[in-house]
Amino acid sequence: MEIFKLFGSIFVDTTEADENIEKTGKKSEGLAGKLGGIAKSAGKWALGIGAATVTVASSIGGMAVSTAQDIDKAVDSYIVATGGAQESTEQYQKVLENIYKNNYGESFEDIGDAMSQVIKQMGDMDDQSLQAVTESAYALRDTFEYEIPESTRAAKAMMDNFGVSGEQAMSLIAAGAQNGLDYSGELLDSISEYSVQFGKLGLSADDMFSIFQEGAESGAWNLDKIGDAVKEFSIRAIDGSETTKAGFKALGLNADETAAKFAAGGDTAKEAFQEVVKGLSEMEDPLAQNTAGVNLFGTMWEDLGPEAVAALASISDGAYDAAGAMDQIKEVKYDDLGSMFESLKRSVEMLALPLGEELIPILSELIEAVLPMV
Repeated sequence: MEIFKLFGSIFVDTTEADENIEKTGKKSEGLAGKLGGIAKSAGKWALGIGAATVTVASSIGGMAVSTAQDIDKAVDSYIVATGGAQESTEQYQKVLENIYKNNYGESFEDIGDAMSQVIKQMGDMDDQSLQAVTESAYALRDTFEYEIPESTRAAKAMMDNFGVSGEQAMSLIAAGAQNGLDYSGELLDSISEYSVQFGKLGLSADDMFSIFQEGAESGAWNLDKIGDAVKEFSIRAIDGSETTKAGFKALGLNADETAAKFAAGGDTAKEAFQEVVKGLSEMEDPLAQNTAGVNLFGTMWEDLGPEAVAALASISDGAYDAAGAMDQIKEVKYDDLGSMFESLKRSVEMLALPLGEELIPILSELIEAVLPMV
């Protein structure tokens, strides 16, 4: 920007700068003094004298203004996309700056868009949660190529149906991906679609991931089939049909009492589910087992096979091993030399940001003074 040649001269001779500015007319009165003040506050950036000082000052001034402008645009776009309050601009900007300084996202605009996707999919949240979830969404995108709208949609499904926090949901997704649950490319879609069905049976987010894990390790050829089996059973368990009653009876269970347990939901439904699956897995007559399985799971019993369905009985009350999964990804993924250089560059940009925020209104005044003459 040619205008920064003027800023560069400020560091060498503020008098010449004042004279140049004053030539623009009466409207520019007072600008020279303002620019002189900016020169003093930016003096720490002048590394040398003469032409070297001009070059450094011009570069720093340009970078500072460019950074400030990019942040303003990103925050404005975020507010427009989410309907955020204008009076919270500084609050949004702080979150955006923190994410950028932590080396996430490709640009301020990219981060603003990611933040808006998080809010659109997961609803309002406090600043700390918004930053943490957005950074986690970036970690999933950069590690597993999960697009932010898809990962946050899956996280939202777990928040709604299991009552977990956004950060817990993202950690479970990370752990599941690390443990090979996306072997059929359906992890996020399965979470989004079937969380509600697992929730109906009183199962938790940990239970769902444990069932996915057990089903996958026992030979289920895709994750969707496991979710479909749970969905089919959750429907049949309370439909009161003759086939369902026959299935419960084959396991030695009272059909009406068992259906009532499933209808109650919560821990009662979970206990009933474990009782049914355990009973199926322990049946010795393969023909009777197959008949009861089809009555309770429909065609999913045939699609998965008795081994995969029986494996669902092995879930325990323990948490799915997601502890530290997301933290590990973040620590390793952004710890290479290239990331370190990028982090250094961003730190310098953020140091120059206050200078840019001071220069922008003065530039605006200067342009307003010069434009009529042009």
